Amino acid sequence: MKKATLILWVIIFGFIALVIFQNQTFFMARNSLHLNLWVVNDYLSPELPNAVLVLVFFFSGLIIAYLFSFSARFKAKRTIKKLNASIASHLNELSELKREVDALKGVETPVDEQADTVKLDMNATQQITDQPPADKTVKFDSAEDTANPAADSAEDSSDKKE
Repeated sequence: MKKATLILWVIIFGFIALVIFQNQTFFMARNSLHLNLWVVNDYLSPELPNAVLVLVFFFSGLIIAYLFSFSARFKAKRTIKKLNASIASHLNELSELKREVDALKGVETPVDEQADTVKLDMNATQQITDQPPADKTVKFDSAEDTANPAADSAEDSSDKKE
């Protein structure tokens, strides 16, 4: 999706550059703006290239759009805060109700309220084999003097070579 939007913006800016390049005489022509407020004498701006006038009006439109969306963003933030507070209160109420249900059932509640622990019933689990688990521990004889048997066997093999 990011590549598609990037390609779309490249196409848009390419089209704008094409229009400006093909109409350089229009954008480089100098014009002045005339403003009559009926209170003050006529205002005549200095002669500016049309490209500068287009940029001024474009950025003034961006600023006006930003200011109009300002109140909507504040309302959205306030709504988000209210909804987050509502979610927190509902989660607290939910945990209290779970504790009450567990207390009525006689089940101990976990220490951490947010933890979702699953209690396994060991009687309900199936045993895969009928054989008892094998003892995988290895016993070492404590009568040996060495701490590293591999090093002793290496010394024994070097003694045999001599």
